Formats: sequence, C-alpha cells, structure tokens
Amino acid sequence: MKVGGYAHVNGITFFCNVLKIQAIKRKDNIEYELEWILPKGWLRKLEGKFLLGGLVSIYYQWKVMNKKYKMIISSLMIFAILDEIFNFKFLNEEFIPTMDEKWIYIGIGGFVLLNIKKVIRLFQHHGAEHKVINCYMEHGYVNHFLVKGASRFNKRCGSNLALVMMIFGGIMIYFNIDSIITFFFMFLISLQIIKKLITMDQKWDKYINALQWITVLEPKEEDIDLAIKAFNNMYEAYKIYAKEIYA
Repeated sequence: MKVGGYAHVNGITFFCNVLKIQAIKRKDNIEYELEWILPKGWLRKLEGKFLLGGLVSIYYQWKVMNKKYKMIISSLMIFAILDEIFNFKFLNEEFIPTMDEKWIYIGIGGFVLLNIKKVIRLFQHHGAEHKVINCYMEHGYVNHFLVKGASRFNKRCGSNLALVMMIFGGIMIYFNIDSIITFFFMFLISLQIIKKLITMDQKWDKYINALQWITVLEPKEEDIDLAIKAFNNMYEAYKIYAKEIYA
C-alpha cells in the first residue's frame, strides 16, 4: 500500500492508491470523511513512466485536496492560462507601480505573525503526518509508542518538491522565462528529481530535507493520536478493498 498525506490547520488527510480519509478536529470531536480516489486504468498504466508518471502524482495530489484549495489553484491556473493567451497589460512592469521590495517582505511577515498560532498548528500536524507514515513504512503498522519515536522528516514530503521548484523558479526568473507550459514541464522534471533524491544515501538527507526544518515541527500528543486514528481508519478501509479485489 502506497501512503501519502498532507496537513491542515485543523486536521490531517491520509491517502493510499485507492482512497483518502480526511480527519478534521472540531472542538472535542473528530469528523472523518472517506473518499475513493482510484484512478482510471489507463492513467495507472503511466505510473513509473518517465515524465508521464508525474501525471499520476498530479492526479493524486488533486484528488486529496479539499475544495478550498482546489478553488484557489483552479482560479490561479485559469488566470495564468488567460494571461498566456491575452498577455494582460496590467501585469506588465510598466503598468505596475514601483514598490520597494522590503514592504512586500514586511507584509508577508506581518501576515505570518498575525496567524502564527495557526501556522504552528499546521506544521505540528505536518510532523504527526510524517511520523505516522514513517512508522508504517518501517514497521507495517502504527501505535503511539512507535509513532512518537519516528522521525518527523520524510524525503517524499511536498516541501522537498517545493524546494526544487524554487530553484527552478529562480532560474526561470534569471533568464526571464514566463511560460505556463515551461512551468508545467519544470514541475514534471522536479518530480523526477525528487524520485531520484529519495534513493540517495542518507548523508544527503540534511540537504534534501532542508525546508522541512521550517515546515515540519514536533507534534503534540493529541496530534499524534489524531494522525494514528485517521491512518488506522484508512488502513481498515483499504484492507476491506483488498479483500474484495483479491478474494
């Protein structure tokens, strides 16, 4: 069973190759939402193929997102495509008032500080998600003791993909490349690089996981319990599926 996940401010989502489960904490209650996400047969055949295999990863990442993130990303994609076609003039430098860059950084920093508690909770849930996945990959099952002792770092984390894309993005800016098609191919190439980095010796992990020192924090006991319950519910559903398929 392939396992992945991502964190929310108020919960955690785990997914495997056939289903996902979203665990959302509302006050003292935890609400679970289960959804089947098995891709079509033709798409599954692309898995493992160079570059084209990245389409399977995109499919899964899209399916596990909640509606809010889907709406934001869809809007940005539509806007980027329209800009590619019509070359909106208000986005050109001559139509944008000059702004001191320091105010941009101050604005971003201020936003983070105003929401610092939510940011910390998000990163703690991220840590709990990683610990559960690492525990399962090592032992084949999870419990509180094993999860607590597991590493919070994971080379398959999306933060590592973001780091590679930031490097490529810097190169694109340097050479003044502004194309959504180029960005798409950059994303697929980044996925291939991450797959290669995952197989590298552990001595490189501190560099590969560099961004996770910021985006992944040690979780609280309640975060670990939340992650374990969500994962075990997903695992039980997967076993039912496997039993029906391979019976």
